[in-house]
Amino acid sequence: MVTVAKRKVTPPTGRVEVAKGSLVRITVTSDVADELHVHGYDKTLALPAGTPASIDLRVDKTGLFEVETHSSHLVLFQLVVR
Repeated sequence: MVTVAKRKVTPPTGRVEVAKGSLVRITVTSDVADELHVHGYDKTLALPAGTPASIDLRVDKTGLFEVETHSSHLVLFQLVVR
């Protein structure tokens, strides 16, 4: 779970490693309305202000993929699929 408050990402931006074929759930709570984007998978998720939002993703491509917010342009973490 990731939280964005006053443009600060918690936990701090880092890498999350998962195995190819895994089902990954990304849950984000943002203090402002925004949109989540998972690069490489072209998945998006509306982030309503103050309410947790989740997306489930079957990771079937290997590589390094940034997970970021669109409006605030914050990198939440890098997803490493091996």
